[in-house]
Amino acid sequence: MFADLHCHPHMRSYLCLSRDKEKWAEEGKYHPWTIIATNMSRLKNADRAAGYSQSDMVALWNGNVRLVFNSLYPIERGFFMTPQKPSGGKYQTLRKVARVATHHKAPIRSVMQHLTMRIPTKMIKHVSSPQYDYWDALQEEYAYLRSKNGVHSVNEIHSYGMPRKYFENSEKRRTKYADQYHAEGVYQIPKNKKEAAEIAEKGSAVIMMPLTIEGSHVFDATEIDAKEVLARVDFIKQEWEHPLFFLTFSHHFDNGLCGHAHSLPGAAAFVLNQDAAMNKGFTPLGMQVLRKLLALDEDNNPKPSEGYRVLIDLKHMSAAGRKEYYEKVVNPCYEKGDVIPVIGSHCAYAARKTLQELIDKQDQEDDTFRLQTPDGSFYAWNINLCDEDVEMIYKTGGLFGLSFDKRMLGVSPKKREEKVEKLNNINALWNNLQVVLNIIYRNDKYTAAEKRKAWNMLAIGTDNDGYIDPISDYKTANELQQFKDDLLQTIKKAAAQKATPCVSDFDDEFTPELVVDRICYTNALEFTLKHYPDKV
Repeated sequence: MFADLHCHPHMRSYLCLSRDKEKWAEEGKYHPWTIIATNMSRLKNADRAAGYSQSDMVALWNGNVRLVFNSLYPIERGFFMTPQKPSGGKYQTLRKVARVATHHKAPIRSVMQHLTMRIPTKMIKHVSSPQYDYWDALQEEYAYLRSKNGVHSVNEIHSYGMPRKYFENSEKRRTKYADQYHAEGVYQIPKNKKEAAEIAEKGSAVIMMPLTIEGSHVFDATEIDAKEVLARVDFIKQEWEHPLFFLTFSHHFDNGLCGHAHSLPGAAAFVLNQDAAMNKGFTPLGMQVLRKLLALDEDNNPKPSEGYRVLIDLKHMSAAGRKEYYEKVVNPCYEKGDVIPVIGSHCAYAARKTLQELIDKQDQEDDTFRLQTPDGSFYAWNINLCDEDVEMIYKTGGLFGLSFDKRMLGVSPKKREEKVEKLNNINALWNNLQVVLNIIYRNDKYTAAEKRKAWNMLAIGTDNDGYIDPISDYKTANELQQFKDDLLQTIKKAAAQKATPCVSDFDDEFTPELVVDRICYTNALEFTLKHYPDKV
């Protein structure tokens, strides 16, 4: 079985169906078990995951993914706002077109975004309108996910412009594309730690689905007053039937609480604007929200009146924000014996030792900002994690979820270089895993037994259906078994050659098979059973 620390199983169907939810509800299709037909040519030939699904319920079920950290994500307005002014250079024409599209009264902007991101034009218009509200969208998305919670289901299919014969009129075609179009099963969102353990006992008979949120923009701190923002944290903790396991605190744009890392490359960086709060730290309100989520008072003492603890995910948080989080919260709590596990849900390695190095170099981040080291090629933006981050994850018993986004993993954005480097495969994934492990293995302060525990912090965090550009061999959840097989063979080969410290101490009990199972499933399961909230 597999666990995925970060993916968006319901995202494509929700975006396609929600603007006509009454219609689809009448037809019995307004729920996460309705999958959106995949454009097979895009799946085969396209890099970025647009036009095909990676982690819908069918892909997860048929891919044997049985622990899914489902990320709720009201899409950010920043993707649909006025781009920067044209200023010459490589993307001058694209910037001009984007600005014309933004101000044009015709649907040209919606068409551009629809073609790029494969989001229905109705949804694009809604997000672009004054009526769109992050908080309301979050509640709607949560209700959508609850609609089939615990219900054994057979999937429905929404054609989304594809010929129905693609998946309906031909027995041969139905058989050929069974993994994309057909499954039946059940997912269940645990209400508390006890229920999580009961679901885990069912094994492959059910998908356990803890809830997470990507981006604290959901609290709308840039639009409402602090009192209401804090009340919304209380609402999630007190009124939601199911607990929020962790929150990815920052995302792509200003949320009024904590700065985000630079994340958009190439043309996207020129037609979208991330500047507001990018690479900044916490605001005073952001620190209040952080402590409220963690159920701490202003002196970092446990505050039971705040309810259960919502864990914090580092991904997308600026290096400055992470530095502040460790210094003001994680380390002071650790010294008091209150260990807050640090999570990086869908990350890769930045090839930097410290957060300060990332901060000092952040202005140099561009499409080609990779570092070539003896351990491999790495994406050196501060959206990725450095040695200091990894040490904090290890120290607190947290999790490092390995992203399957090839850019984050250090694969060249240039096709010619990509073919020469041959990293668009298991090599990029293993390079990132082994260097993270070796941060611990090469540190003499740890004993041999302690070094082995470094394997326990690793997990899969694909970011599937998060509009990523995936490693070509593992584009969907259906290829996770191939990933597992490839990873096992790669580790065995490295161990036979004693190629790197982290594979140098396998024996009859501590085996490559054991650690690969831990990465693919066991670590995430054990973390869930240990830290899942005792919400009553």
